[in-house]
Amino acid sequence: MPFTITAAQELGIPIVMFFTISACSLMGIMQLPTLKDKGIIPLKDESYLSNGYLDTIIDWIPGMRDIRLRDLPSFVRTIDPNDVVFKYAIQVAERAPKGSGIIVHTFDELEQEVLEALSTMFPHLYAIGPLQPLLNHSSIDPLESIGYNLWKEETECLHWLNSKAPNSVIYVSFGSIAFVTPSQLVELGWGLANSNYSFLWIIRPDLVIGGESAILSPEFEVEIKERGLIANWCPQEEVLSHPSIGGFLTHSGWNSTFESVCAGVPMLCLPFFSDQQTNCKYTCNEWGIGMEN
Repeated sequence: MPFTITAAQELGIPIVMFFTISACSLMGIMQLPTLKDKGIIPLKDESYLSNGYLDTIIDWIPGMRDIRLRDLPSFVRTIDPNDVVFKYAIQVAERAPKGSGIIVHTFDELEQEVLEALSTMFPHLYAIGPLQPLLNHSSIDPLESIGYNLWKEETECLHWLNSKAPNSVIYVSFGSIAFVTPSQLVELGWGLANSNYSFLWIIRPDLVIGGESAILSPEFEVEIKERGLIANWCPQEEVLSHPSIGGFLTHSGWNSTFESVCAGVPMLCLPFFSDQQTNCKYTCNEWGIGMEN
């Protein structure tokens, strides 16, 4: 957060900033001030969202190739120059180089080219990922009982997965803050049902905009009987590491993407906002471990 750098400067102490996003997304955010100065963003009006403008190639970003405007973090899609989130992202890009050091949750083998480019902007740049395997092999944490989940994990799904053949189940989850409309939920549901694959689908209590519940029809429930399981939340790392999981339909949030990389599970990407478009681009086109939905 930009204000932390100001506080550190006032107190005369060093500050190391930890970005829990991918290096490619961080590089995208760092380009926002230049994109604004060049008049590329914010967009002139809503027509620019659908008239092909977002397919403009941005060919001058260090360490990034064949990047379209639409592949950068979704802040580039704003129309309002006074949008609070847009202005905040600009502040992050402008203030981050003033920190004493930068930590990014990634690793060299995955994002080497972008990390090398970022190191010219941040002399003290450290990639510390992946944290998941490290944490899983660490000694007992006295704070483990506190937990960090927003919802209670339903571990029963692991028993259900035990009954399925290897690589036969699609895992579906859109993370902790993405939302869908009721019609999108129904469309997704019937798409999964008609795929004829087994699936584990996480529908958070607040996933659907408007808070509607029980919008999946009885016919849908009959169709997916024995083949589909719906849960509110789950231990995602354990699910992705389960041998029955063959693919992950994801919103391309970095935590989910990184956990899928660590588990060796290919992804079907449906990005919503923020850094998810950039993660999707790299998952599908650079790393070759996913497809965009």
